[in-house]
Amino acid sequence: MGLQFACLGSGSKGNATLIKSSNALLLVDCGFTVKETERRLQLLGHQPQDISAILVTHEHGDHIKGVGPLRANTSCRFI
Repeated sequence: MGLQFACLGSGSKGNATLIKSSNALLLVDCGFTVKETERRLQLLGHQPQDISAILVTHEHGDHIKGVGPLRANTSCRFI
């Protein structure tokens, strides 16, 4: 299996993208609330506990709003 990409959302109200490999699920940015991120993950068949790591591209609110709360509720790494 190669890499798979899924955009959870992109815009001024939030940005988040999933990158999936055979052994990891990377969340790039998390600009949505935890509840909204969970909802969007569920639409793709995932849950927050599936995330291996969160990569933050930069510190604008629409990219980091849910990073802290999401990380507090999971065992994912922050990079």
